[in-house]
Amino acid sequence: MEWELLESAGNTSEEFNPGLWEGDINRLIEHMVGTNAKTVNGEILTCLFWRLLGSFSKIAAETEPLDKNEKWLCCFRDLFVFIVPHTNHVFKKHLCNVVAKCKIQTSHFFSEFFTDEGVSAALLIGSLQVFTSLCTRPDESLSFQLFAEFPLILVPLSSDNQDVRTAAMNAIEGLLSLWSRVNLSRSKNGLHAVWVHFLGELLGLMVQQKRLLISDKNVLPSLFSSLLGNSHDSLLVQHNIGKRFEQTTKDDILGFLLDSAPRFSAYGKLKILSLLKGVGDRVLRVNGIESLMLDLLDRRQKCHVGFDKSCHKLSLVEVNILCLLLEMCMKPSSTTVGDLDVLDPILKVLQVSDVSSGDPAVLKPCMTVLGDLSNSYYASLKTETQVFVFRHLVLLFRSTNGDIQKATREALLRINITYSIVSGMLEFICEQKVWSIGSRHEKKRKKGSACNNHDVYIIPGGGNVVAFVGSLLDVLLLKKDMENRASLICPLFKLLQNAFFDSEWIHVAANQGDLHYHASSENSQSIADAAVHIQQELLLILEDITASVTSEDKNSINFDVELLVKCARSASNMVTHNQIFSLLSAISRAKPDQVLDHILEILVVIGESAVTQWDSNFQHIFEDLISTVVPCWLSKTDSADALLQIFVNILPQVSEHRRISMIEHVLRHLGESVSLGSLLYLLFRSLVSRNCSSLSDRSDQSFSYSISLINTQWEYLFSVDLLEKYSCTVWLPSILMFLQRIVVSDSDATLFMELLVAMHFISNKLQDPEIAFKLDSGEDSDNIQLTVGGIMKEIVCHLQLVDSKRKQTGVLSVFRKELKEYMNTLLIAVTKRLTPSVYFKTIIQLLGHVDKCVRRKALGTLSETVKDTGFIGLKHGKRGPDLSLRSLWFDLDENSLQLFDTLCLEILKFVNSESELSSSLKLAAVSTLEVLANRFPSDNSVFSTCLDSVSKSICTDNSALSSSCLRTAGSLINVLGPKALPQLPFVMEGMIRQSRNALSTVTAGTKQTDGDASMVSSIQNDSILMSILLALEAVVDKLGGFLNPYLGDILELLLLKPQYTSTSELKLKLKSDSVRKLITERVPVRLLLSPLLRAYSDAIMCGDSSVSIAFEMIQNLVAAMDRSSVGAYHVSIFDVCLQALDLRRQHPAAVRNVDAVEKNVINTVVALTMRLTEKMFKPLFMRSIEWSESIVEENENAGTKSIDRSIAFYGLVNSLAESQRSLFVPNFKHLLDCCVRHLMDAEGAESALNHKKKKVKLQESSRRKKDTNCGLSIVEVAKVEELLIRVATLSPMPCEVLLKPIVSQLLTDPPAALVQYPNVPSVEEVDDLLVACVGRMAVTAGSDLLWKPLNHEVLMQTRSEKVRSRMLGLRIVKYMVENLKEEYLVLLAETIPFLGELLEDVELSVKSLAQEILKEMESMSGESLRQYL
Repeated sequence: MEWELLESAGNTSEEFNPGLWEGDINRLIEHMVGTNAKTVNGEILTCLFWRLLGSFSKIAAETEPLDKNEKWLCCFRDLFVFIVPHTNHVFKKHLCNVVAKCKIQTSHFFSEFFTDEGVSAALLIGSLQVFTSLCTRPDESLSFQLFAEFPLILVPLSSDNQDVRTAAMNAIEGLLSLWSRVNLSRSKNGLHAVWVHFLGELLGLMVQQKRLLISDKNVLPSLFSSLLGNSHDSLLVQHNIGKRFEQTTKDDILGFLLDSAPRFSAYGKLKILSLLKGVGDRVLRVNGIESLMLDLLDRRQKCHVGFDKSCHKLSLVEVNILCLLLEMCMKPSSTTVGDLDVLDPILKVLQVSDVSSGDPAVLKPCMTVLGDLSNSYYASLKTETQVFVFRHLVLLFRSTNGDIQKATREALLRINITYSIVSGMLEFICEQKVWSIGSRHEKKRKKGSACNNHDVYIIPGGGNVVAFVGSLLDVLLLKKDMENRASLICPLFKLLQNAFFDSEWIHVAANQGDLHYHASSENSQSIADAAVHIQQELLLILEDITASVTSEDKNSINFDVELLVKCARSASNMVTHNQIFSLLSAISRAKPDQVLDHILEILVVIGESAVTQWDSNFQHIFEDLISTVVPCWLSKTDSADALLQIFVNILPQVSEHRRISMIEHVLRHLGESVSLGSLLYLLFRSLVSRNCSSLSDRSDQSFSYSISLINTQWEYLFSVDLLEKYSCTVWLPSILMFLQRIVVSDSDATLFMELLVAMHFISNKLQDPEIAFKLDSGEDSDNIQLTVGGIMKEIVCHLQLVDSKRKQTGVLSVFRKELKEYMNTLLIAVTKRLTPSVYFKTIIQLLGHVDKCVRRKALGTLSETVKDTGFIGLKHGKRGPDLSLRSLWFDLDENSLQLFDTLCLEILKFVNSESELSSSLKLAAVSTLEVLANRFPSDNSVFSTCLDSVSKSICTDNSALSSSCLRTAGSLINVLGPKALPQLPFVMEGMIRQSRNALSTVTAGTKQTDGDASMVSSIQNDSILMSILLALEAVVDKLGGFLNPYLGDILELLLLKPQYTSTSELKLKLKSDSVRKLITERVPVRLLLSPLLRAYSDAIMCGDSSVSIAFEMIQNLVAAMDRSSVGAYHVSIFDVCLQALDLRRQHPAAVRNVDAVEKNVINTVVALTMRLTEKMFKPLFMRSIEWSESIVEENENAGTKSIDRSIAFYGLVNSLAESQRSLFVPNFKHLLDCCVRHLMDAEGAESALNHKKKKVKLQESSRRKKDTNCGLSIVEVAKVEELLIRVATLSPMPCEVLLKPIVSQLLTDPPAALVQYPNVPSVEEVDDLLVACVGRMAVTAGSDLLWKPLNHEVLMQTRSEKVRSRMLGLRIVKYMVENLKEEYLVLLAETIPFLGELLEDVELSVKSLAQEILKEMESMSGESLRQYL
């Protein structure tokens, strides 16, 4: 410890003065006093070690060759062990001198350092460094010793420590350097002649691999494997390295490396052998190695297996050596292994009798052999040797040690075992020639001379024969890949007979030893249990072999079926029973001809077993046996119905829980696709035959009672439960077959009851969610669709048959109506399950049916289904893409489109039919085409063909068919678009013709007095009128640009016919308006405007509705015109509008509501001006002023202006002021004089009217109404003007001009009979306009220059005798006060005297309003004004 501390502190050195410590004591004392204490301690220890080494050197030089256990040598070795690990350089040179002077082999000195386990790395590295130093000495005798110790260096070279490998590699380099300096001629014929020829080259080769050897410890084993062995595929060394030496040299190298191995420690031996592991069994041929393995095996056998305490047990290292040697044994260099003696070590290792202790010396070698046992090695053995090895493996397969058992299993799976070995072993077992070691039979064999070793099998390690047989059977179950395994069937049947019926064999086999043959049991099995176990394993093996029998083996194999039947009768164990029946099933599948002769016996046995046991396993076995009987039955007679009828007859006696499993298996082997439908038919026929009479005898036959009775019958319940066991892909075709077998007869009422049962059954089964799931998932969807389509077809046909028996009496007449409704509901449910392609295909088939009623029913079903799919699509349209079945109707695939074309062509055949008997069918066909066109819009060419035929049928005399053709034509045109142009003449010709016929019929119908007939005719005509509109709408929408030849007729129809202009039918009116608006949007202006303007004169003759509608169309047309059209046609449109504004003056008899017409005309003008520029607007505006001011000669007052025109004009101006301020305000100045003049005229007319009392009251009332309306229009214009003045801040000049005329209106009295004219504004409205007009004039003026005269004029009106005038004046003042606020204070002085007069007015309303104004003024001025009154 002290030396380690000094060395770590650097207080040790080779610079040591021995004379100082050996001379005068005084000098030593002086040296110690002047030196550091730690340094003195180091010098003392150094001196001590120095003197020790000097003494050992002297002794080594004087002493003769000595034993390595010499006492002083042991002390030197201890000193060596102490110094070398703890010193970097001190004394190492001296240590080398002592070792070199020793008269002992260097191997004796270094062996324990290099080969012992647990030597520290530092000591090992130091020893190697000393060894390397010795290589530099010139001593020739020492050199040969060092060369001989080359194998010793391999142990540290294989170390896990890289530093140790580096030191070892330096030693090898030292040897190589020494080799070049030594004269080897004297040793070529001496003791060293063996390695003289190759050692130098071997050393050089290793030095070349120095970097690899140091970096990876696995390189050294690979180097020797490639160099000395047969393997040249190592990735760590060069591929051609094995060619460096001849084979004899390789053997010499191997011997040189292993000759010294026996002198090594066990750890050293293990290391050397591990390096040479890849050489294989050649290592065992080296002297001493095989004896080493045998010695280890002998010690293992005595100490660990035989528990002999007199010998030493194997250490763990020795166990690893044994395992390593056994591995080499399992890798033979030759292709065959001859003598059994070579395998004796392997067989000894495999002979493990007791592994419960877990001794590694017992288990590990056995595991090694099992792990290295390869198929190539096993195949290279002789047959006899293979038998011995297989026998040991059979025993180990039942080992109680899990690792041994697992390794044995893996070994058995690797090797190929021939059937002859197993067959021979089975023969010996059957003849009781397999005995256990130590049994009495084995002892008798030794005494007798008739038997030799080849006549019997001896179980190694003891144990009874039952255990051995059980293990052998387990191996047979495992080795399913054994070649020609079918040849074992005969010996296995022999053994089976012994196991069942030879009790003596069982007794002898089970009592030969005490070995526990069942791995999961801790106690010995009884004889009966042993027999049962063997029986069951034999049956399993036979079943497995039988299942794997090929067609080539069938001819050479015979199964003892009779033996199996006997075994089944004698066996009492249920598991054994099941296994026998399973084996019979396997035999029946492999060779059914051998079972045919015993079918009855087999059925009897299994029937007896079914009485006492019916579990899932037995059920499976039962089904397997039935699966062989049914094919045999069918091979003799091809009548599945007869076989099914047998089972239907016996089903009531069978327990309910067994019925389905029994019938299900029968159907499986008859084929569900062909037999399930027959079974359903037989079951329901049985149900009807038992209950039909009870239904007929009831006095209160009802549909609900029939259904409830059906639901309780066992046939129906069984059918429902049975179909639950199958997928819908199975039972749907069966239902179709069942429906096809129902043939309705006029005289057989029972079949009608079968139809009732069938519909109810199908209705319930179609609600199965599995159908929807499979259709949504796409699994078997095509087959399901075709089947459901077939069911739909059959239901339609049966529905027609039910309808055809309407007049028949009997029991079914009670149910016919309910049954029909029930079938219709079922039909709808069925159609919802179909994809478009299948549905179209089914409808096409139905359209080809011979019965017209079936065809008509198919068309109706098609229409309803298509409508339903469209409704669902609209209802769920916002839910995103739907991947369900219904979504397929919104995007037809190519196949569906092709079928759709075919369907349309089939329907078209009915449309083109000339037979009068088919009118109803033709009507259904046309209606169906309309539905199809609306539901599947596309420009398909088939629709062109349909339109051609439908358009030619429009002119038929059948009004219902004509109406349907018109609707269908419209739908087809909507679909085809421009592609319908070739059929346009036919469509328009038929439409115009039918419209005239319909309108003439309506006109004539109004003269009829028969209420019912008139109502029916009205309904029919409304239908055809709506159909005309629908067709016309489609034509206009899709072909509007091609309607020029027909525009006159179209406008005549929509503008001049009261059925479309003034109808009370809301739907017809809305559709008419929609079509008229569509015409203005779709027909070009250049085509439509001229006929529309020409229609104005005819519209006047037809009434105000036609005129209003005409201008509505013009207004819509204006809104749709582009800029160029507006520039081209605005003048002509304005001219027509001016003509229409003159209707108030002209008073045509047909136009009753002039105001409504005038409003539409004004709206049209406003709409036109919205599209005009100021440059285009001004001339038109000036023309309108001229028109309103022009003198009308034909007036009753010739030479005067028309007040009617003025009313219409100012109505137009008022609308323009509201909607077109930007255009109207700049042009208002042109209108100012007119406004003043008309206001003054109105005042003059009022005064004149008071003096002309002699005129007629009617004239007076008319004149007063016109004047009032004219004045009212001017007031409205003034109000709009004031609003615009406030916005545009115009000069107040227009207000000054208008002031007196507007204020003068306050004195004008309203007409006395104004209530008689509802279109004239009321007095209150006029008053409100006057107040607002004058008030706004004051507000917008913004200056007291206008306020004072305005205020004065208004106040002067308050002194009028008329209450209305006084009230209007006060209202205007109040308006000014409220809006001018403080600015009105400048007018108080003038206003207060007038208010004082009005506060004393006799009229309460006038006095109250004056008081309110006074309060407002006081509040605004902040003082009381009553003092100024």
